[in-house]
Amino acid sequence: MVNRGNSLLTGLAVGLLSVSLSQNAMATDSVSTTIHHQYQAPRALGMGDAFVAVANDYSAIFYNPAGLARLEQGQVNLSLGVGATPGAKDFYDEYKAIEGSGKTETDKQTDYLNLIQKHYGDVYSLRLSPVDAVWVRPKWGVALIPMDLSVEMAMHQQVGPTMNTTVYADTTLALSYADDLHWFDYGRFSMGITGKFVNRGFFSKAISAVDLAASSQIVRKEDLIEGYTVDADIGLLWTPEIPDEGFWSVLRLARPTFGAVVRNVAETGFGHSLKLVNKEAQEGTPEKLYRVVDVGTRWEYPAAWIFGGRGVLDVRDMGHPDFSWRKSLHAGLEFDWTVSSWWKGHYRGGFSEGYWTAGLSAELGIFNLDVVSYANDVGSKSTPVESRVYATKLSLDF
Repeated sequence: MVNRGNSLLTGLAVGLLSVSLSQNAMATDSVSTTIHHQYQAPRALGMGDAFVAVANDYSAIFYNPAGLARLEQGQVNLSLGVGATPGAKDFYDEYKAIEGSGKTETDKQTDYLNLIQKHYGDVYSLRLSPVDAVWVRPKWGVALIPMDLSVEMAMHQQVGPTMNTTVYADTTLALSYADDLHWFDYGRFSMGITGKFVNRGFFSKAISAVDLAASSQIVRKEDLIEGYTVDADIGLLWTPEIPDEGFWSVLRLARPTFGAVVRNVAETGFGHSLKLVNKEAQEGTPEKLYRVVDVGTRWEYPAAWIFGGRGVLDVRDMGHPDFSWRKSLHAGLEFDWTVSSWWKGHYRGGFSEGYWTAGLSAELGIFNLDVVSYANDVGSKSTPVESRVYATKLSLDF
């Protein structure tokens, strides 16, 4: 049963890539207003993707490196993650039926035209990360993500019926360091930096029915524009010192913490290529990592018996070209339960980009399971469009 499930996911991934990488010299650039995040953790996504002021596990490397200064023990996380929109498989099955029909190219064009028209307004996405490896210790961490693949296909009426298709294929190596700044006298102040090397394969085209019908080999690495960059994220965490007495003393129970991150400080873009994915020369460069600012806050609940938790609120992606207040607001709640050091879990809920999120985690020894549902706002600033995603992550955690 597991093997059948894995085969289905693999087939779906290959199929979506097959559609998305169809080559056409006359194709125009895809139009996408989705804010792409280089790294996403299911724990953060479940609580509205508000994690800037939490950052207390291995994912701090990418969400806020200052959190590494506050780790009390090391952690090694090896994981497999996959997420997709529910209708993606149905669309893939319809596409495969046309592709394998044996019809003439003209008839296939008509069928693909009808397929795109049938799904006008629909947006399908897939995100696959077969192996993530992260090792963190108090004050430092290192991460290797060999492949983080994102595919988005949106059915639109432009010059004619088209699939606006955007693909990111990232390989990331990151190294982080953090420490407390002891000269700060008004509570605990931590600062961290993550340096990262990112190699990106990128595809952005509006694919027509003619393109789909004319392609005999529709999976082509040669269609990817490729480049690499070296950049850094700088993060801060501040937990203010609360008086023991007086009006403000009640806040000691909530232990408020505030955080901020400047991502992609250099914003140098992907101007050079190592040709790791595409050996052929390509015109253009992949979409760059935008310099953005995230700020957030965290408030802890008083612990009771085996339960605890926190509330979070972030404003993210300030400075991104597709920034809007709707897309930038992230808020959520997390409830912890701990039976023992090897048996614990979390329940989460929140809002991200104007849509609900929910998730849960179960930790049994070194085996962790995360499931989450969230949504991306794939519309314009004036017309929001929901693209619901269901994702899971399997981890070995030492």
